[in-house]
Amino acid sequence: MLKQFKTMDLKTIETELKKATDGLLMMSETDAPFEFYHAENFRDEKLDKDTVLRLAAMPAEYPFEELELGYFFRNMAQARPENGDAGMQQATRFQHLEKKLHELLQDVKVYRVGETQKLVLILGRTPDGEIAGLKTMVVET
Repeated sequence: MLKQFKTMDLKTIETELKKATDGLLMMSETDAPFEFYHAENFRDEKLDKDTVLRLAAMPAEYPFEELELGYFFRNMAQARPENGDAGMQQATRFQHLEKKLHELLQDVKVYRVGETQKLVLILGRTPDGEIAGLKTMVVET
């Protein structure tokens, strides 16, 4: 199965991520969908603050935060019986999404850009070296 992921193309990665996020919402003060994201013409760019801010079309001094994927999903992926069956199923879906991101992309990180309304980019590298992943929004007041 590992060999399958090494030869996986961008279209397959997009299909897999869309399937994993179908109907799943990023929970914050507003719930937002996940969208597939591919950074065209950034293959040789280092995935760092400067690159992410350029991808987000924001100035260098704009608020920026880099997080580990597990830390970012920690609350959503934690199954709590008091949240009922729906909450347990949602936690399982976030666990599956986290696992899928690690399977499909190398060096996955979460980048949050903004102040109250934040653009969230969950990015890594495809086996071909492309920058890809997911984007969503969170609102934190």
